[in-house]
Amino acid sequence: MEIHVNRYFLCSLVVVLTLCGCTARRPMSVSPDSQYIEQRAAELYEKAPAQALALIDSAEQTGAIADFRAELLRARLFTWSTGNQRQFMALQIGETLLSHDSVKHHPRRQQEVLELLVNASRMRHDDELLLRWSMEYAKLLRGLGKESEALRAEADIGMAMTHLGQQTEGMAKIDNAIKQLKSHSNFNAILSYILACKRKITVLRETGHHEEILPVAQLIQDRLTEMEEHPDDFIDGTEHAPTTLEQLQDYCDFYGAQALAFKAAAYAEMDDGMKARRELALFGKTDYGHTLDGRKMIAPTLGRLGDYPAMLAIYRAAEAEMKGDTLRHDFADILLSRAEAAEAQGYTVASLGYRKRYEALLQILNDRQHRNQSHDYAARYHAQEQQMEIERQQAIIGRKNLIMAMSAIIMLLACAFAFYFFRQKRFVDYKNHVLVEQMSEAIDYKQKYEEAMQSAKGYSQKYEETLQAIKGETVEETESTVKAAEPDLNAMTDEELFQYMSGVILSEQLHLKPVCDRQTITSRFGLSEKRVGAAFAKGSNFKSLASFVRDSRLEHAAQLLRQHPEMTIGEVAAASGFASHTRFTADFKTRYSVSPTEFRSMTK
Repeated sequence: MEIHVNRYFLCSLVVVLTLCGCTARRPMSVSPDSQYIEQRAAELYEKAPAQALALIDSAEQTGAIADFRAELLRARLFTWSTGNQRQFMALQIGETLLSHDSVKHHPRRQQEVLELLVNASRMRHDDELLLRWSMEYAKLLRGLGKESEALRAEADIGMAMTHLGQQTEGMAKIDNAIKQLKSHSNFNAILSYILACKRKITVLRETGHHEEILPVAQLIQDRLTEMEEHPDDFIDGTEHAPTTLEQLQDYCDFYGAQALAFKAAAYAEMDDGMKARRELALFGKTDYGHTLDGRKMIAPTLGRLGDYPAMLAIYRAAEAEMKGDTLRHDFADILLSRAEAAEAQGYTVASLGYRKRYEALLQILNDRQHRNQSHDYAARYHAQEQQMEIERQQAIIGRKNLIMAMSAIIMLLACAFAFYFFRQKRFVDYKNHVLVEQMSEAIDYKQKYEEAMQSAKGYSQKYEETLQAIKGETVEETESTVKAAEPDLNAMTDEELFQYMSGVILSEQLHLKPVCDRQTITSRFGLSEKRVGAAFAKGSNFKSLASFVRDSRLEHAAQLLRQHPEMTIGEVAAASGFASHTRFTADFKTRYSVSPTEFRSMTK
């Protein structure tokens, strides 16, 4: 079952709405008033949903927020509600918005609405709708060039297929999405990778393959570790990406805690209580582990381990949060868990009572869902009838204007051919331009390298001459003279220190070693990490030492690709200091806009 996202996620919904609905995703500017209203409504909705909806209504009436955004915001809030009826309303709003002309001709708005429909279908566990909207969503995303998001949608498609009886095909689709996302290195791709892994864990848990959950959860932890070790690489300005280290840490804590919960549940199902409790202990140290949503996530695991008092305490807190609104699926899950706990503790009568309440509530919820589906089918049938009438009228008009249509088609084909011809010519010109720039960069690198070598040799020669000049002196005099001959690195400005260190790094080829980090450089020059960092961040055009090392490695790799066609791409990556072939390819493509293989073929 997909993890319910309530308090913890709604607390961060302000950020999500800002990133996904307010700024980067909008092709048109949004007023500050509109942004404030969306943020305020998200904050209010959990504790006072009526006030949140009233705020949106008032803002819409006064014109502070556009009609489309008001409807979309209402549907988003309904989507994250645990109430089945509200989620159904979110679907209705989304389908209505999708039929508006303002959305049909606006791909960005289509993306927002389809994302809403996918989320609402998943929260309602309606696999047929999830499959339908995920397929449309993936197609649209690929048309917009958003491959990472499209692969995330493919994982949703795979999960829906497994629920609809196509286990082999669905799991293969999820695995394919994970495999392709693994090679991507920006934040949005990693977020998609983590969510795809979660979809796989959902399927594995439902099919009882608990042992296979452990390596998938470890994959999530490995990617999060990569983000924590290299935070600057993932505050990258891509869609959904955090803008501060604190936001990035929130993501890592949230998904890292979930990975621990997945492991704990798997170990519990495998009757390995010691390892399960170890993972639960680590889960309890996370920020998410202290929230009610986090505790609800591990409640079934506690029950599986026999810790019924802790499990029931969590469910009592969850029921109190519902404030009497118990006509919902998550309360049915609570009743079933209570029945199982009572039965395990020997309270047979209480267990039967809970089971009866569970079955009665489940029947009510199923009846309501069937009524909603019947209403939905009736609405779709009426819409199809209207569409058929429109198509009939359009066919009549089409027959009357056949000659004009044929002329328009011929003109359109001519324009399309002309557009294709000029587009191809422009594309070839662009690639040639890129090739010239890359070759120029390679020449510049060679010159810079030679100058750095000469600079480093100058220091070395001066040092050797001094040693020759002091032969025969006392030990104390020798040490004093040598010390005077060495450059005073602490007296240098940031710019001078950068020039000196970069020259030594390039001349000694430190950047081509597998490990060339700040610790290595501080040890080499006897400086503090702060001093080295300032030299590269303030004394050069590079953001950091890591940025300088990466660029130097890439420039060296570009030379090898041009001058040594006998070397494989893997050999070039290793010879340039890259520990990972995948990381080398990704960095090279980011720098030069082409892959190493394409670069080599263009320079022949």
